[in-house]
Amino acid sequence: MRRNRTFLTLAAGAVAYPFLEARLPRLRRYQLGKNPGQVPAATCEDYLPSRVINVESTGKNRRADSSSPSISADNSSWQLRILHLSDLHLWSGSSWLAHWVASLAEFPDIDLVVLTGDNFADASGLEMLYRALNPLLKLPGAFVFGSNDYYSGIPKLPLHYFFPNKKPKLRNVPDLPTEEFRDFLTTGGWRDLNNQVATCTLTSPARQGRSTEKLTVAFSGTDDPHIGRDEPVQVPDTWGKADLRLALTHAPYARVLDQYAACRADLVLAGHTHGGQVCLPKFGALVNNTDLPLSYSGGTHWWQVGTVANPAPRVHKGKTYPLPNLKALASEAEISDGTPGGKTRVHISRGLGTSKFTPVRLACPPEAAIITVTGCS
Repeated sequence: MRRNRTFLTLAAGAVAYPFLEARLPRLRRYQLGKNPGQVPAATCEDYLPSRVINVESTGKNRRADSSSPSISADNSSWQLRILHLSDLHLWSGSSWLAHWVASLAEFPDIDLVVLTGDNFADASGLEMLYRALNPLLKLPGAFVFGSNDYYSGIPKLPLHYFFPNKKPKLRNVPDLPTEEFRDFLTTGGWRDLNNQVATCTLTSPARQGRSTEKLTVAFSGTDDPHIGRDEPVQVPDTWGKADLRLALTHAPYARVLDQYAACRADLVLAGHTHGGQVCLPKFGALVNNTDLPLSYSGGTHWWQVGTVANPAPRVHKGKTYPLPNLKALASEAEISDGTPGGKTRVHISRGLGTSKFTPVRLACPPEAAIITVTGCS
């Protein structure tokens, strides 16, 4: 009898754990050097906060990797701290997550907020998004959309991701309040980078008590490649002279990463993968719903042109488009800083939300990230 009771307890715990993990988000920190050879691999510190984080609690829960290289803050360098949020999938039943995201505004060291799409589960998520993001609008920000900023989620089992041709199809007519959400963000001062470019001058490092020097950030973004809304990458005229060349996309498809590597983006931020729609403990992602290798399902990576031999082409409304000309794009970018071409850094967020129909995560806790980019003046 005791053995049966133990077995039932373990079985119940195994069933309940994926639901529990979905409600235990982490705030992860990365340090990246902008220049080649500087901090060759990202270092990471996990934060395991309570459901609502604040500055004090994260300090107590910090687990730092003692092998992480330190970055000196001398007069010849600058730092920019980016809060990267993705895949919130909010709806009326996720007020706890909206509250968690809003609490990130309490951190004093965030210079820029980047939102990389899939913010809705259904239309009721608009109110949750107002609650989550309104406190963060005090900071500079930029965003791109994913498919779940146009179309609400539909019931499907995660195993459908192993059979992409049999997955339920998105509707042809958007059913989410996309334009209301876009207006909310742009009225708050954030830059819409859906197939657009922008340039911002940020003075936020002065808030860190370091230098009052202004930083120029050149932005480029695409609409969601997963549903073929991405157009060929464009870069602003300031691209070659900016302190930081930052690119945004929702789904990190190889055709998009190749373009940004060809025009030497310093950093590409993406989401979509959820760290693997299906993961196993100690193994990791079994599927990531893109054309990338499974090793690129989450975290920071170097990306080089040709990593995927045959990138998936853009398919939109039944039309298949040819892959962009990378040499022409590199020429148009007019990069003359002498750094090697064809390579960029990418951070792929594991995201914060789940489908409202399957609110579980296994072996892949939800996360937001603060990425510290360091460069030389």
